[in-house]
Amino acid sequence: MRANPLQIGPRTTAWLKRALTIAVVIAVSAYVIKEARRIDWAEVAEAARSYGPTALTAALLLSLPGQLSCACLDLIGRHATRHELSIPRVMLISYTGYFFSLNLGALVGGLAFRYHLYAPYGLSALRVGQIIALSVLTNWSGYVLVAGAVLAYQPPELLANWGPGTAVLRGIGFLLIGLAAAYFALCAARGGTRLRWRNSDLLLPTLGIATAQVALSITNWASIGAVLTWLIPGDTGWLEIMPVLMISAIAGIWSHVPGGLGVTEVVFLNMLGHRVAVGELLAAVLIFRVIYYLLPFLISLCCYLYLQPSARKLPAP
Repeated sequence: MRANPLQIGPRTTAWLKRALTIAVVIAVSAYVIKEARRIDWAEVAEAARSYGPTALTAALLLSLPGQLSCACLDLIGRHATRHELSIPRVMLISYTGYFFSLNLGALVGGLAFRYHLYAPYGLSALRVGQIIALSVLTNWSGYVLVAGAVLAYQPPELLANWGPGTAVLRGIGFLLIGLAAAYFALCAARGGTRLRWRNSDLLLPTLGIATAQVALSITNWASIGAVLTWLIPGDTGWLEIMPVLMISAIAGIWSHVPGGLGVTEVVFLNMLGHRVAVGELLAAVLIFRVIYYLLPFLISLCCYLYLQPSARKLPAP
């Protein structure tokens, strides 16, 4: 009698994914804690105190274009699905969803939380799914192009045994540029048609909308890079910081640690610690975290407290 092949059900698969995620978080957290014990925190605190009000205000102003672009992400979905929620309310939802997911992603369930924000307005699950899908696509479309450009033009020199060489990184950069070009070509040729994505229909953006998507995303990533360039002392320029930022973003997502807390800092220390004093570099990255993570999160929390009760007063779109 022939034995039945081993079959893994969806519940077992979900359990395995959850266990793997927990294992990754534990391993990454242990590594971050180990690295943190090597830091002279008195030196970090002294470096942080050296930033005066003028420098901090300038860093905050540099972050504003990026924050505004995050508030505009869901406007792409509003245009595509033609729902009737007002532009200001959509921007509040977009801002709240982005910075909640950025800071608490794994804790609140990024996609589930975005559905929760739209639930009171009576939009169908299909519409909300399209909005979220386009928002995610918008956010990462510019990442692909910026990461490709900076890696192809000036790949970072990684420490020994800490990743691929510059030739491989440059090749990855050209590959990412090719993906961005393919997306533009697809939108130019098939824009306006519907595609199946995760059991839902997704309206493929037109070339004009794709251009707007990439512009919003590039504004965000460029703004983040400008804040870090301003804060990090020395002669480290924007083109040298951007590849580190690109790598730290992926590392933070892969780690599943909320906000990439500690992961971003470790990546910057490993990749730029040979050029900038460790205390000064870590102080700059931590101040950046306050400006781009913590402050917008507090604002988004206020937005959330406004959105939930006010939504009940609005008619369904």
